[in-house]
Amino acid sequence: MAYSPWIGNFKVNGRWGNYGTVKLLLDETMSGTAPGRLQVSVEIAAQGSQPEEFEVELFSNLNRRDFVRTHEPLADSGGPTSYWMPYRMSFQGRSFDNLVFTLELPVQKCGAYRITARYRSAGSDTWWWHNDFSPWPGQPSQRDCAVVVSPGKAAQARLYEANALTVEALAGGSYENRSTLDDFLSTHDFDGFNPFQLTYINKELGFNTLWLMPVFPNTQWRWDRQKWDWATNDSPGSPYSSRDYWSINRWLADNAAPARALELFQTLFREAKDDDLDVFIDLAFNHAGRDVIYGAGAVDLGFCSMQEQEEWVRQHRPSWCTRGTAFVDGHSVPYYREAAHSDFECAVWAPADRLNEHIWDDANVDWFFGDYSALGPKPGRGTDYWGNPVTHWDPKGNAEDERDILYSDLASDSETERLWQYFGYILPYWIEKSGGKLAGIRADFAQGLPNQLWEYIVNRTRKARWDFIFLAEVLDPDVIQYRLNRVFDVLTTKDHHLYRMNAVRMTDLFHSLEAESTLFGGEALVMHNGTSHDEMGNDNKWAMMARYAVTASIYGCPMIFMGQPLGLADKLPFRDSWANMYKAWTDDIPEREAVGRMYLKINQAREATPELREPNRYFLCLVEGGFHEEIYSVARWRGEDGERDAVTLVFVNLDTSHGNAGTFRLPGAIRLSGEYQARNLVADDPNRTLWPAARNAQDIYDNGIYVVFTLPNEVQYLKLVRV
Repeated sequence: MAYSPWIGNFKVNGRWGNYGTVKLLLDETMSGTAPGRLQVSVEIAAQGSQPEEFEVELFSNLNRRDFVRTHEPLADSGGPTSYWMPYRMSFQGRSFDNLVFTLELPVQKCGAYRITARYRSAGSDTWWWHNDFSPWPGQPSQRDCAVVVSPGKAAQARLYEANALTVEALAGGSYENRSTLDDFLSTHDFDGFNPFQLTYINKELGFNTLWLMPVFPNTQWRWDRQKWDWATNDSPGSPYSSRDYWSINRWLADNAAPARALELFQTLFREAKDDDLDVFIDLAFNHAGRDVIYGAGAVDLGFCSMQEQEEWVRQHRPSWCTRGTAFVDGHSVPYYREAAHSDFECAVWAPADRLNEHIWDDANVDWFFGDYSALGPKPGRGTDYWGNPVTHWDPKGNAEDERDILYSDLASDSETERLWQYFGYILPYWIEKSGGKLAGIRADFAQGLPNQLWEYIVNRTRKARWDFIFLAEVLDPDVIQYRLNRVFDVLTTKDHHLYRMNAVRMTDLFHSLEAESTLFGGEALVMHNGTSHDEMGNDNKWAMMARYAVTASIYGCPMIFMGQPLGLADKLPFRDSWANMYKAWTDDIPEREAVGRMYLKINQAREATPELREPNRYFLCLVEGGFHEEIYSVARWRGEDGERDAVTLVFVNLDTSHGNAGTFRLPGAIRLSGEYQARNLVADDPNRTLWPAARNAQDIYDNGIYVVFTLPNEVQYLKLVRV
């Protein structure tokens, strides 16, 4: 649809704003002026017109997180307590014959925001929006620009993931031998077996963030495909299919009492705070167990009475659940775009919109968050749950749809709005229950919610804790990853396998990391890891330490799973058995301590070296050209606002059986002047200088840096120290 005049060429901080993403870091405790500002410009194509003929406004919820709501009618915007605000833009000049209008806005509060622009002719009541026009004929309409303002501490997170039922379980592999939350504590351990606790994570390994796998009660139902009937789900079943979002799994208490489980959960947060350790919890919001109940939060919100809080949601509020998908003549009937009307109509498996992938037998409630363009399976042909061929086509959109359209009505008191409010309350509830100490979440299958809902959840949560961190699991194609990057602080990498492969080479890592930067932008935080509850490991402890050294050298969030420093190759079958790590803890392995010390040194180096936590990087080539394929090599340095001479060069021997050597050239982009010495930050003595004499900057540029590894998997973090 064409209009005249036309509004477009939207730019934010010099980048295209049409479906663009701006990512900023902010510390709200800093005094003085806000460290970030948005420079926004937009053009109006109106040949022969004068600027005074138009009113042009930026329209945004930037900085308005404290007034967040599920929806706000346009007529309600612009007030003192409004969520959305218009800002008058000023005429800046002309670009060819287009009128250019600009505005600068301060960035003052962390949150997930959007900005767009609109204009109207002077004296008219009709606004035309940036989103009403297409950038080029035949292309989709222009869309909002996302602005993700993350807590500055998000770039400092070093994550250790643990399963509380497994990490310190005793030998035997049974319910009675499970580990419980007291096993994390130094003051409340009840079984006398205590090789693991919070101080191990922080003091012995140097991680500053504990990521707990889901701690809520999981469903007691599972669909048995062989018997084609419901079966019990207590062996122990997947914690990613919750039964109650508002209580702690009683299995996590030594006496299996819910009250004790909550008490230990709260004690864990107090001890973690004393150890300078943040705690994240893991949550699946897209789906839940068949027996998921209202829970205490629904009582607080007035959605049920206290007497009803144990009732199954699917039976008492089926409209919160997705209607089951039907198959007719090999085609999917898109019931996943509808709410169920009865318990019988609720989808049996989740996610109901993925058909031939991501089908979980114990996730038997698929939450219906409304109808939106990205709801649905990926386009193309596939198979259904039974292996029959299915054509995936839906005129309203699919999983890779980027139009960002929310079709559903969020009018007051609609069932969709109530469900959004229900999920928007979960994290503030647990922030309060943890004494304000819950620091973040890892969102399982994050692409299973519309971005508008995530925006609401993020901003609703940040009202309770401004520096809360949101980490998204998203493993699907690039367009889906990019969409989630528009609301989340941290994204997961797709290339986990690279960080556990013995045969990984420099070119592999280079292409992967550059592809991430191309997709997300250089300021996006990505979590890099080789192991997790979903990813197999590598029993070569030294090789996995070296792979971690790679992840810790990159802007983003390095992460390990609990068995990685112990040499566990198995991801541990947490769903189908009461797994334990007893043998890993008790076997006499002399090198375990040495491996742990290297994790500590790497983490201490990252903590103490600002350039390792900033975006600037340059992957180093040999002086004769090309990468040394068996040596990972990157230069890290501070930006223009940082210390001029803060430069660290990271080299990791990727060879798992031999030493290595090479001479690496430094690019002119690294600003050196004067004379330098080098120190290895991860050596036994990180203060010892490595060169016989100081070297001047020109000598370093001309002759490069010679690196020699005498051992496989060796790591050097070379800090260039100005003499």
